[in-house]
Amino acid sequence: MIIRMSKVEIVGPKGHLLEVLQRLGEKGILQLNDELLPRAGEEPPVKALLPDRTTLAERTFFLGLQEEIRALLDLLPDLSVRDGYLSPLPVIDVIAPLAKKHLSFCREWSRSREVLDREMRELAAYETLLQTFEPLLQKAGGDTSIEFIGVTIKDPALIERFRRLAAEETAGRFELETARSDDGDLVGLIATEKKMAQRLRRALSDGQIPELTLPKPYSELPPAARGEALHARQQEVKEELVRLSEEEERFARRWLPIYRRVLQWLTERLALLEASAAVFETGMCFYIQGWTPAAEVAPLRDDLEARFRGEVLLSELAIREEDLDRVPVALQNPPYFKPFELLSRLLPLPRYTSFDPTPFLGLFFPLFFGMILGDIGYGLVLALLVALLLRLWPKRKNLTDAARILGVCAAYSLIFGVLFGEFFGDFGARRLGLQPILFERSQALLPLLYFSLSVGFAHILLGEILGVLAALNRHLRRQALLKVLGILFLLLLVALLAARLFPHPWLRDTHLILALLGISLLALFAGGLLAPLELLKSVGNIISYTRIMAIGLTSVLLAQIANRLGGMTGDVFAGILVAGLLHFFNLVLGVFAPTVHALRLHYVEFFSKFLEPGGRRFEPLDRLHP
Repeated sequence: MIIRMSKVEIVGPKGHLLEVLQRLGEKGILQLNDELLPRAGEEPPVKALLPDRTTLAERTFFLGLQEEIRALLDLLPDLSVRDGYLSPLPVIDVIAPLAKKHLSFCREWSRSREVLDREMRELAAYETLLQTFEPLLQKAGGDTSIEFIGVTIKDPALIERFRRLAAEETAGRFELETARSDDGDLVGLIATEKKMAQRLRRALSDGQIPELTLPKPYSELPPAARGEALHARQQEVKEELVRLSEEEERFARRWLPIYRRVLQWLTERLALLEASAAVFETGMCFYIQGWTPAAEVAPLRDDLEARFRGEVLLSELAIREEDLDRVPVALQNPPYFKPFELLSRLLPLPRYTSFDPTPFLGLFFPLFFGMILGDIGYGLVLALLVALLLRLWPKRKNLTDAARILGVCAAYSLIFGVLFGEFFGDFGARRLGLQPILFERSQALLPLLYFSLSVGFAHILLGEILGVLAALNRHLRRQALLKVLGILFLLLLVALLAARLFPHPWLRDTHLILALLGISLLALFAGGLLAPLELLKSVGNIISYTRIMAIGLTSVLLAQIANRLGGMTGDVFAGILVAGLLHFFNLVLGVFAPTVHALRLHYVEFFSKFLEPGGRRFEPLDRLHP
């Protein structure tokens, strides 16, 4: 339902402005008007509040400090620490230079960590390389006439080309081993004579094959000592990283509560300064105009008067006709209707003078779903599915809302399954002796057609009545008149149909036809050339409800086919398998088709009669966002 809103004004001394905005943000129930509509013939009594130099300087200072603290917190570890209760305003001038100093420290720590992490990755890569080619190094032993060249091979297809190049440059006096590194790159190690090594390096460079070299301190060591030196350096880097992490954690545990509290205060303060752009002023006072739920007006008035000792006053204003398009919209529904907001959110937000579509979806969507599916067996399966979804994913809001909607639909399917006497199609009638209370759908096409049209007539008639109320709320008398003529047109059409089916002396076709022509002429004069077509459009909307009969009948016939094919197999297990698969397919269609068509009947046929999109969402001032 759309919450009833009140237009209010708040007036008080300018010195209390930020305190008032802070209190309003804490309450979170007032949306500010950033534009005033003066009454006709009157000059606006107030003007927009312009910030002075002090306020502008304060805002600039706070923005800079906020950016520095955010950068500082991004560099610190995200620890769970106590909450800070510091009042930042008295010490803000001390916090600012301290934040700069601490930010410099943290950036230096971050740079050191990046250097150490990069060195650690390089050392790990070198160690992997040495471990991979250790057999080749051991084979060389202490032979000083052999030199090793490492290469990175980007494409495995180039290995043969690389072998030919090495063979040409070394006259075949070389040995090549390849392996995959931890990061997936293909690396190779060449062992050749020292006198051939320089020539091979030039050839590799000319062939754009990058050489993989160890850092200078390690490359100068004997091959057998390189692995030990790498491992020792790795240990040193690990110890340095641990020391750096411990230092960062000590710093974070000491300063995180303070800086988080200061950041929260800065965010709130900047939100208040930004909210002041929607405030107006007179010579001595500030003036706030906004919207709040009608139920909150009295508590908010009492709170402001008590907190500011009567110096800040709140008054409720009349909502004028020109205000109607500006009234924000907030929706609030009872627990039963709450899940159906998942479906109403697919529609644009309605205007304040319109209606919340959620209750109508909550009432009629499961009803239409049940009328289409209408099977006890399918309803029980859906109920089990709903219980499973709610048990497995209780914290996922959209999924649980969808499950609850499906649960209501399953209940209506059970009810109409009893009325139609269906349990997995005609299985209940043939095996369990189940009898329909209303009629058997597969054998009663005309009653089912009349039933669907009757439901459509009642639904569209309700939509037209709501359309009259919506037009009157917006003071659109001509539109309200056209809606009333549409209602009369529908009622006379039903009377004409009744006169044909059940003739009676006082119910004559001629009188009814003349009345229909008269209503059409009135609609032509009141709404123009297209108005009579709108009357006929409602008839088309009602006929569209025959899809309830058509989709429901399809479901019944598919269920009966599943039962018959299952019985024709001649084997119990095969019959259960065939019938089960067909019933599963029918159930999937039985969930999808009723959902789509029931929503279409609402979105296209029903809501088009009264729902007015284009509402402004209620966005009250809160502590962190203006």
